[in-house]
Amino acid sequence: MTTDVGLPAPAGRVMSRQGHVPRSSSPWQRVLTQGSMFVGAAMLLLFLSVVIPNSLQIPTAVMLAICFLLCLPGFRMVRGLKTVFIFYTCSATVTVLFMAVGFLSAAPLMAAVQIPAIYLVSPFLWIVIAARLFNQLGEDRLVEWLVWLAILCCCSVAMYFYLYNTRGADAVSFFTESANVNTKDGYAGAVMHVYGSLIFLCGGFFSSPELIRNRLLRLVLLASLLVCAITSGRAALILSVPLGLLLGMVLTPRTIGSQGRRSVITQVMKYGLPVAFAVILVMLALSQFTKINLSLILGGVANKVASGGGDERVGQAHALYEGILNSGGMGVGHGIGVSFIRSSDYPWRYELVWLATVLRVGILGALVYAALFFVYIAKVLKIALQRRLTPGMKFMFCGFICAFIASSTNPYIEAFAFQWMYVLPVVGFFVEHSAARMSAPK
Repeated sequence: MTTDVGLPAPAGRVMSRQGHVPRSSSPWQRVLTQGSMFVGAAMLLLFLSVVIPNSLQIPTAVMLAICFLLCLPGFRMVRGLKTVFIFYTCSATVTVLFMAVGFLSAAPLMAAVQIPAIYLVSPFLWIVIAARLFNQLGEDRLVEWLVWLAILCCCSVAMYFYLYNTRGADAVSFFTESANVNTKDGYAGAVMHVYGSLIFLCGGFFSSPELIRNRLLRLVLLASLLVCAITSGRAALILSVPLGLLLGMVLTPRTIGSQGRRSVITQVMKYGLPVAFAVILVMLALSQFTKINLSLILGGVANKVASGGGDERVGQAHALYEGILNSGGMGVGHGIGVSFIRSSDYPWRYELVWLATVLRVGILGALVYAALFFVYIAKVLKIALQRRLTPGMKFMFCGFICAFIASSTNPYIEAFAFQWMYVLPVVGFFVEHSAARMSAPK
């Protein structure tokens, strides 16, 4: 009687410890891996957060939690991420301390729910998700995602204008509760949450058009972004276009592969001319085929900037300055407002986020909140001076700068659906830069 003990197993089969041959995984098991599930969930999360932010808040919050849970298996704490969490811990300490101060001063109970969610939970989830995105996808592929998300953003704006003008405000109530479009007397403006995302995307893509690989797509997308900006009526979005162009002109010679005068001239010919052509084409088209008066729109932006953001923001600023002076710059606590009430539902929230932050947590607390951003800016500029800036890093940095400046007069950073604009660039830089330093020859 013969046995098969000692004989090699047939090719492609591995004997288990009990002597059984394990079954091969099904196609569904091979496709639905933990990594692929995270990628799919992350794509849906970014669609909800970038293209239709605040339209589906509960599904967005659910996807944020699901993506976080999918990040946990195999999560690695790299050196750069440790730096981010150190700053996060300091900010969380300030938040908890001034929440206590606020509730001792009779802060509303609603603030007890919103403040931990916005200042503690949501940033933590976004940090972990951003780290996993950069570890699994990398900087270049994530930028490719943002190209397609930018296209969808432009399509959503076009759909919004079309539906509002043909079927009324009820047809676009999905996008925002207070839907409105104004195209009278040469002016153009609309109320849309996606304009917040477009501030980041315009700053990023107008600074780094080379990241849009297809030439025709590059021209079409830049022109579409410009149309969305001009017709938005939002000063922060309109200003993100020239700011992105300016930052791109300064930083492009400092990116890897752009050293030398000949390379700079080549970059200008290859990418600068298409951008200029797109700008001229859009301006001519808007002037010839619409009733939009570009000089009126740009003049309105200049007046708004010169006046400090309009009458309402000026009123907020005066009240916030008075509150800061009365508290001696020490902070009155989270959930505490001033005499100027912007929202009866949330009387402690203001559009002038950083000025309101100084009121709530004091000068030192605001510096703790902003410390990670300042370190990020300083490190990127240092790398730029060393001519080691990558195109993806340049894109993220320019988008962040536009969004960060906009946060001074818009409460995007206090909305969990928009916090990706502030977390992705910072976390991505520390994760990617740390990985590059670890792999560099010593």
